[in-house]
Amino acid sequence: MFRRTLLHLLLALPTLAPSLGAQAAPPSLREAVERFDAAQAQVQTLQCPFTLTLRRSLLKTPSVTRGTLYLQGSDFVHFAFQPPEDLILHLTPKALISYSPEARAGELMKIGLIKNANRKFLGLGQKLSYLSEYFQIHLGEAKDLPGTWFLAMTPRTLSMRKRMQALNLWVDKDTWLPRQVQWIERSGDSWLVELGPLRTNQPLPPAVTGFKLPEGIPLRNEFSFFATRKK
Repeated sequence: MFRRTLLHLLLALPTLAPSLGAQAAPPSLREAVERFDAAQAQVQTLQCPFTLTLRRSLLKTPSVTRGTLYLQGSDFVHFAFQPPEDLILHLTPKALISYSPEARAGELMKIGLIKNANRKFLGLGQKLSYLSEYFQIHLGEAKDLPGTWFLAMTPRTLSMRKRMQALNLWVDKDTWLPRQVQWIERSGDSWLVELGPLRTNQPLPPAVTGFKLPEGIPLRNEFSFFATRKK
């Protein structure tokens, strides 16, 4: 699911899976990958509140925004931010879209097989078996978020290392549902998405499933939400 999109994030999508129960040591990486992928494969739609903490390497104070996240299979991930944030992000396997309804302005970055391809890797609904082709994955018990396994992923390829330092995922021990996802750019800038209660396999709002940029609005050929200073 969602093999072609970024944020990139995110978030792997899931439903209830058999509990591992209490255990002293983490499962093997192979078992973790199989359980995670099996759980996500059962999810066709997902909706949940989110909190996004953005830390810029050149700024002391992080910015915190909130909203609702929607996901539909491998079709899209949609972030609807709460006021006062004037922003909608719509991420698909082929393009990243940013839209400000009040400002009536938008951005669109197309994703090709080579051009902007590293923007697919945000952990948003990606299968771990797929991500393992591009990242080295280390599994352990999360100390900062009790009741979760922590999967730390570092880029394997030079092209990915030019953009990213790491992709991190926190997974609930009992359900194998995602709890948090974080991506860290080469510059040190980072995005941490904390997920609230997940509603899976429920109908999504028509305004989300039928999202389109209004005709006639100014549209820039970029995606500045994830812009970062390279080092």
